[in-house]
Amino acid sequence: MEILVTEMNASDEITIRTQFSDYRFRVTDPVECRGVLTGGKLGTDPREALLVEAIPPEACEPRASVQLEPGDRAVFLFAGNELKRLTTSTITEIVLSEPTETSTGDC
Repeated sequence: MEILVTEMNASDEITIRTQFSDYRFRVTDPVECRGVLTGGKLGTDPREALLVEAIPPEACEPRASVQLEPGDRAVFLFAGNELKRLTTSTITEIVLSEPTETSTGDC
C-alpha cells in the first residue's frame, strides 16, 4: 500500500510499522504534511510533527517525496526545546485509518 500524504484528509491516521517500532501519524494539515506523531522513540507523548520526506530504497524510481510505501524510511521534524529530526527504520507496513463519525445528537 502506498500513501500520498498531500491527498489525505485532516484527521486521517497512518500507522507506520517499521523493522523496530510502530508510529501513528494523525494528519492535521495534509497540504503542509503536518500532523501529530506518537510511538517509536517518542513513546505515547504526542508531538506536532512535519513529514518532510520519504527515503525510498536505492533501486526505486523517483516519486513524490511525501509518498510513503513499504521499504521507505520516513523523515519527520518536530520541535521540543530545539528542532529535532526523526528518521524511521525501514517501513514494513502502512495502514490508513479514516476518522469515525461520532453522533452529536441529544442523549
